[in-house]
Parts: sequence; C-alpha cells; structure tokens
Amino acid sequence: MIFMLNSRIALPIPVYASFWSGLMVAYPSKIVSPIMKNVMRLLVAAALAAVAFEFRADSSSPVQTDASRPSQTGYTLKRITLRSVHHRQAAMPRLRIKESTSGNWSGYAVPLETSGVTDTFSNVQGSWAIPTVTGAKRTDTYLATWVGIDGYTDGTVEQIGSEQDWVGSGQQNYVWFEMYPSDSYEIVGFPANPGDKITAQVHYVGQTSVSEGRGKSVEESVFQLTIENTTKNVSFTVPASYTTVATAARGSAEWIAEAPSSRQVLPVSDFGSVIFSNCSATSTRSGGLAEPISFWPYDPITLVDGSSGDATPSALTASGTAFSVSYSP
Repeated sequence: MIFMLNSRIALPIPVYASFWSGLMVAYPSKIVSPIMKNVMRLLVAAALAAVAFEFRADSSSPVQTDASRPSQTGYTLKRITLRSVHHRQAAMPRLRIKESTSGNWSGYAVPLETSGVTDTFSNVQGSWAIPTVTGAKRTDTYLATWVGIDGYTDGTVEQIGSEQDWVGSGQQNYVWFEMYPSDSYEIVGFPANPGDKITAQVHYVGQTSVSEGRGKSVEESVFQLTIENTTKNVSFTVPASYTTVATAARGSAEWIAEAPSSRQVLPVSDFGSVIFSNCSATSTRSGGLAEPISFWPYDPITLVDGSSGDATPSALTASGTAFSVSYSP
C-alpha cells in the first residue's frame, strides 16, 4: 500500500509499520504513543502543505517571455512571438467570407452556424500525415493543420496541431498549440517529418477556482491538449498551467488546414493534399459519446486566397470520420 501525499510524493506504509513495531517492543507504550501522535501531526501537516503547493502550481499561468521554458522530458515550450509566424488574428480566428468559405481556414466545423443547432463540446480529435510542401512560386509559404474547440463562431479557440512551412528553399516542420487569444507555443524537440502520422486531441477537463488575491477567486476552464506522433511512437500533453483559461464557450469543434497569420494572413503552401482521419467529437448533444463529424450539421469550409491558392475539402467518407483537403493554385 502507498500513502499518497500528492502526485509527486509517495510514502510506503510498510516502512512505517516496521518502524513503529520496533519502538513498541523496545519502549513502553506510554512513551511511544506521544511520539506517534507528534510524528503523525508532522506527516499530516506535510501532506496539506504539499497539496496546497500542487494546487498553486497547477493553477498558475505560465510566465509570458520569449525564452524557452522546460516542460516534459526532452521537449521545451517556446512562445511564438508576434514577430514570427503564429496562429492568431486581430479579429475572429476564422475569417468568414460567406457561408462555407474563409480567408484562412479549410476543412470541417460543427455545427453549421446557419443550422440553428447549438451544442457544448468537451472533446475533439483527429489524425493526419504531415504533408510535403513547396513554395508555390513564392519564397516563403505556410500551412497549419490542427484540431480544436471554439473559433468557428466566437473569438476564442483551443487548438493543437502541426506546422508545415516552406521557408527560403526548404520545408520546416514543428508542432504547436494555442489557447487563443493567449500566445501560441512551439513544442521544441517533438519529432515532425513529412509522412509522420499525427494524432491530436483537445479535451475539456472541467472548472477550477483560481485565486485573485484578497480572498477573491474566479472559475476558469481547464483543457488537456495532447499530440502524438504515432510513426515515432511519442506523445506530449501540454501542462495544465498553459491550458487554463478564463473564457471558453465550447460552442464548436473543428478539423482544419489553415493559412496562418503574422499580423495578416500569410500565403498558403502548396501541400498537394492532406487527409484527416479518425475525426470525432464529444458534446452535450452526443450524450457524452464520441461521434463522427456527420453526427452534426457540418460546414465544409473552402479557403479562398487569390494571391497564393485555394484549399478545398472533399466530401466526408461514408463513416463521417474522414476527408481530404486539396490545394489548387
């Protein structure tokens, strides 16, 4: 049996049992009993202090600096600054042109905004292979592929995915996440090569009470963002301190190929086609069960960019869980 003080401290009970047995043999109980009481008081106080420290660590916001910050073993989270390519817009995350067309998104979103259907989502996931990209007759072009909750009809988005850019004369890849409108982060060291199979998931964990000081607290939403390279058999879950936000409507789910932004929408890479598979979401309407895209009224979104090319989604497969997005100049 293990006595848990918190997720990082474990105290084996048999060790203490042997220790107290030895004392009882060597000394009268009237001497040992006060010692046991004092020691147990110390153990309880240590447990409470550890729990309090753990809560503060999990509830705090990350320090917003340009410097890299160590995370899980082997990987580092590096903030993507405004001077670099990132995944945020001064306006809404999706630049809507008209129904089913966008200036920066291509893929699928649910539920279709004009359907009259509303829902609250708790999970979204999907898979794709990192595509090979070219510059499409430009020096630098960009492509982000991701899954997320929110952003289709509101001003927040919780998303995680991969980036495939043509910069200079070669392809550059990395994986990233963003809790828009907060900063986006690159997961430095995570393997991402053309052909690698990526699986990503955004999961709503629940609400947490965050102290504002002076006895005041607010309720914030906690998400779990996970990305896996199944080709390399590695995965990464973003620490909760980065994925706790004050506002999240959870009103939509998305599977998207995007022309990312750096102050303005950037030219999209020629990526040929990318196939999204194993796409599902979980919501109040689905009764807490994972359902395919086709479970909801859906919006097949075409990216329209006259300067660098378009990106068009295919019809859903019969299962409703897969589709492709194709580039056209």
